[in-house]
Amino acid sequence: MARGVAAGAVALAATALALASPAWATGAELRLDSTSVSPEKAFFDAKRKLSLRYRVRAPAPDRVRVRVVRVRDGKTMRHWIQTALEAGRLNKRGWDGRRAGGSVVADGRYRFELAVPGGRMHRAGAFRFLDHRFPVAGDHSYGDRFGVPRSGGRTHEGQDVVADCGTPLVATRGGRVQARGYSDSLYGFWVLIDGRKTRRDYFYSHLHAATPLAPGERVRTGDRIGSVGKTGNARGEFCQLHFELWPHGYRRGAPKDPLGALRRWDRFS
Repeated sequence: MARGVAAGAVALAATALALASPAWATGAELRLDSTSVSPEKAFFDAKRKLSLRYRVRAPAPDRVRVRVVRVRDGKTMRHWIQTALEAGRLNKRGWDGRRAGGSVVADGRYRFELAVPGGRMHRAGAFRFLDHRFPVAGDHSYGDRFGVPRSGGRTHEGQDVVADCGTPLVATRGGRVQARGYSDSLYGFWVLIDGRKTRRDYFYSHLHAATPLAPGERVRTGDRIGSVGKTGNARGEFCQLHFELWPHGYRRGAPKDPLGALRRWDRFS
């Protein structure tokens, strides 16, 4: 008889503990009503932010684990715990493409996943993340290459992109305007942007007119910075963007041939 009473007490205690424990502590499954991710193609530091939206079914868990994983190998890039959830309410989680330490992830395909801590992960939507955007927003071709000889013993320090005059130019990466100006003998109207979360500087020249941006102004990836032109020593040639990429900052060390990067950005922009 005593043994039966003891067994009953243990069973009641276990039941009470289960009822008192939150869903996430028991490994219960997450029940989702809907999930969506937008945009499907996101650029680092663009005005349009990447966003996950989801609704959970009743009973709502106390907390949900949200993570971003790289599709090709399932490696976690960033994770959060979200609380104060209500069944049927739209919950949101944004991501700017940075890991917890601040570094920007590489171009590629990623997805959001959701679970109660300790439970099975549910896929919540895939997207492509890109850390740069192609600078010419229109039809174009490639012109003079990096390193070709120039007058006065100079060499070409960038890559020319040929496009109709007036074609919009956009910031290939967000950051701050470091300088702007005009050079009649070389670059015509030009603008220099210090890239965000990188040591790189990006130089755009032969613009149709002065950029509307002021020195020190914040610019986002994809923001309009001017138009294709043929100012400076391009005035007798064709409409073009002369684009330079400086890995360690403008005039610090040597520029890098930007053609490979431009072609990569061109495929996805």
